[in-house]
Amino acid sequence: MITLFLLLALYMLFVYVGVKTLSLEIGERSRKVSKILDCILLIAPLISSAVFTVLFVFVLEGRFYQRLSHAILVFALWLCAARLYWYLISFLKNKRILILSLIGMIGCAAAAIVLTPLDRYVDLLHSFTRAASISVGDSFIITFYVLAFISLKKRR
Repeated sequence: MITLFLLLALYMLFVYVGVKTLSLEIGERSRKVSKILDCILLIAPLISSAVFTVLFVFVLEGRFYQRLSHAILVFALWLCAARLYWYLISFLKNKRILILSLIGMIGCAAAAIVLTPLDRYVDLLHSFTRAASISVGDSFIITFYVLAFISLKKRR
């Protein structure tokens, strides 16, 4: 139960930081690095979807819904941690965004590390939410892409 509240708090922090950065300009020094990281973050889900599909079809057997919800949620947490890192390096001069991004990045990465072992994920979250944890991961991913595309469109 506490894990779910932590995930929701991280989600709200991610949304808040993402919306706040839409009105800010990226510093010239960090523009190159942030552009490369932005491209990687936009294509990473395609590559990981292919890898997960191969794993689910050919390698992993049993506990399909647990494995699927685990993969989606942990991947979404890593994506959000990476995007918050992108905010961190892109907006170094804004102390508020810097601190919130650092807190969010550490929180998302810590949650992803804690939830990475499948058995721990099942004990902490899946046993409580069942397949509904797929929607939690999906909401992280959808918000990630909405903010990314709005930001990309604004910066062009």
